[in-house]
Parts: sequence; C-alpha cells; structure tokens
Amino acid sequence: MSRPLAPLWALVPGRTGAPLLKVGGTPEAPGPLEWPACAMCGGPQRFLFQLPHVEGRLDLAPYASVHVFQCENPDTVCFRWDPEEGANAAVPVKAGAPSVSAPPGPVKPYAEWTLGFEPATEDTEALSVDVNEATEEQLQALDRAQAEAPESKVGGVPVWLNGEATPECCDAPMRFVAQLAAMPFGLDFGDNGRGYLFRCTREDCVRPFRFLTQGA
Repeated sequence: MSRPLAPLWALVPGRTGAPLLKVGGTPEAPGPLEWPACAMCGGPQRFLFQLPHVEGRLDLAPYASVHVFQCENPDTVCFRWDPEEGANAAVPVKAGAPSVSAPPGPVKPYAEWTLGFEPATEDTEALSVDVNEATEEQLQALDRAQAEAPESKVGGVPVWLNGEATPECCDAPMRFVAQLAAMPFGLDFGDNGRGYLFRCTREDCVRPFRFLTQGA
C-alpha cells in the first residue's frame, strides 16, 4: 500500500505571481523594516530572501512578510548557521508604510531571483522517522522521500542534511515554516546546504521567527 503524501508548496525559481516572494537583491517590505546588524561582530547582515503572507499558501499572520539575513563578514568567524547567536536574523514585518532602513555598513547584495509557488507533495511519515531508532526499511523509505521532496518549499517538514535540529522557543519546539536550498541562488549555506525557517507557537512571542542552516 502506498503512503499518503502531504500537500505543500514548492518554491520554484524564475516564477512570478506572488508579490514580494524572492531571493537576493535588496529587501522590499510592505511595512517598516529595520536592517539587522550581526550581534557577534556588529557588521551589517546580508539579505538572503523574503516570504510574504499569502492566504491559503503561507500563513504569517499577523505579519505581512518575513525577511531573512545572515552575517557574511569575511573578517570574522560569526556563527551564522546558529538560530540563537544573533549572526542571522528572520525579521517579521507588519503591513504599514513601506520602508527599509539603510544597512549599518556596506554590504553586497546577492543576485535577485523571483520565486513562485508550485503544488507539491512529500512523504511526511518517512521524512519524520527517528534515524536512531529506524529499521532498515524505514531508512530506505527516508532516502527515497528525501530524494523526491522539494529542496525549497513552504509547509511540510524540514529535510535535514545533518540531523534533526528543530529550535525551541518559549519552552516548546518551534513550527516549521520554510526551507530554501543554497542552489541555484548561490547562497552561502556551507557546502551546497539548506536554510530552515521556524516560527514560535506563541502568538505573543517577541522574537517569533528563527533561522538556521546546515551544509551538505
């Protein structure tokens, strides 16, 4: 018997249709956005990507968008892969007067890519198995599911490269929001890695989003 496949949305480069959905370039915000500095070195963080609230596809309410940055200062060794060290930032923006503050120093933008939503599926059960307790059959199913799942997506479950690493916030595991592959965008997520965006389950959290990366 085949497994049920969970619906989700693949993020497809080069597509259009969802305003504000993009990788690289400069951030475009539907409200006031403060460009973040690295908490470890004080330098400007580099803009990576942004996701808008899209009814029926990506629920960010009460926020209109979330914008993701990371430190890429070549003169420091900041822990940009870590969700808690302040060397990356996932900044939510509420709808208002659109504005983006200047970065706190020179920063080179990535090449800009538009993104689009495309319906997709994945084997959530296989992707969620505990590899430390899995049978050989479950590990084989996991390998197949990882190969078939979209590398960049919203919804579903994270496809980890280096083991499960769901961050916690407000004493609870955070909820998975999105995953973005380094390629074809040329993002610095280690060796052809992936970035993972999570959200706190509490609506009153003062820092509701976290971002982390894993290299291949």
